[in-house]
Amino acid sequence: MTRDAIIIKKATPLGAKAWASLLLFGFVGQIAWMVENVYFSTFIQKNITADSWATSAAVAASAIAAALATIFSAAWSDRIGRRRTFVCFGYMLWGGTTAAFAFFGNSQTALPVGLAVLLFVVMDCVMSAIGSTANDAAFSAWVTDITDVTNRGSVDIMLSIMPIVALIVIFAGFDAMTVRGNWQEFFIVLGALATGAGVIGLLIFKDSPRLVPTAGEQYLREVLYAFRPANIRENKMIYICFFGMMFSGLAMQLWQPYMISLVEVTLGIENYIVPIAVVVLASAALSVGAGKVMDKFGKEQFYYPVAAMQALGGIIAYLIKFFGHEMLLLCIGGTLIMTGNLMMAGLFTASSRDYTPEGRAGASQSVKMVIYIMLPMVLASVIDPFIIRAVALEPSADIVAKYPSYAGSYLYPFELFLAAAVAAIFIFIPAIIVKKDAMRLRKAKLGELAE
Repeated sequence: MTRDAIIIKKATPLGAKAWASLLLFGFVGQIAWMVENVYFSTFIQKNITADSWATSAAVAASAIAAALATIFSAAWSDRIGRRRTFVCFGYMLWGGTTAAFAFFGNSQTALPVGLAVLLFVVMDCVMSAIGSTANDAAFSAWVTDITDVTNRGSVDIMLSIMPIVALIVIFAGFDAMTVRGNWQEFFIVLGALATGAGVIGLLIFKDSPRLVPTAGEQYLREVLYAFRPANIRENKMIYICFFGMMFSGLAMQLWQPYMISLVEVTLGIENYIVPIAVVVLASAALSVGAGKVMDKFGKEQFYYPVAAMQALGGIIAYLIKFFGHEMLLLCIGGTLIMTGNLMMAGLFTASSRDYTPEGRAGASQSVKMVIYIMLPMVLASVIDPFIIRAVALEPSADIVAKYPSYAGSYLYPFELFLAAAVAAIFIFIPAIIVKKDAMRLRKAKLGELAE
């Protein structure tokens, strides 16, 4: 690309309170989601059963509940022209439902396995529905409201690394609770963080002055706005962006629910914090640096290399099965997978915001929730048990003695990383389409800002 083809535009400033709200709700929201995405699965695997059906049931059911909640609440927030109420009070409730998991106690539950899993899944669905209303529907729509083409790359990359920052903070400050088996304290303390964020938000969170209530349609038509064929055709590029995110999300979801157990049990690295910390710190640093460059030179330069990075990471992690060197290959492969996922989420999310019609940010988030969040989680919940039962080995007597929940189950296999690499290859299909339209879109959006 020639220098003349590169359009450089100074980023629109957001203001101190907007940045404070972005950092607070972006970070604390990912703390709560990390508890749900990683530690709920780990709790089930260590304290109820390691059989993959239980983890898959929790992942799939909570994804569906979250998607439904987002669809209805996103349309509601568009309709009344307000995000603040959903975000602030939603985070307060979100924290309370997270803390409620202290009910299960600190060790293997005394309830029968089936009943324990059922109760856990129901509570997970309630917590996910509230969290999605506050975070995925209202907060994410608010981000679209306050940003434009000149700053969305930086903002979305910053938000995309929040899961990594959240994981680092949990490992550094709270993971020791789970190592000691004090799950009750873990859930209560981290739930309190979300509630506290909601209270603080009442003081600093402001809706965009450009946000106005949508009018002219019944509520159910508002709910179905983003799913009507005519609107899909008119805004097809939004959906293409979300499918790119879906394949990237699937590449992560195929192994993330088993992450701690993979490292600790399958690889035998008892101090699992070390390799995971290396991966998350390196991924965060690489992603932040890339976000600044994306806004300056345009997102279109990054789609292909980032997709390739994510696929290569899965292959490298899979090669541990044949070559050993667990710590080295896990750190390299894991960093490439996670960096690719973070950057790809930022790329496609920023592009989808550029295509979002005025006043329809909430409706856009409902589609995002279905395609980017629900589909990868449901698909992974179907694929993972098949892979685990097909190629995994039964745990040794020593492992069963150390982790009783593995009795009658399987070790989680390296093929989960290989499946992640295969999923990442499909990112190239939507990436090609979005890249072709990127320069036209950037020129149009910068022209609108100049008017």
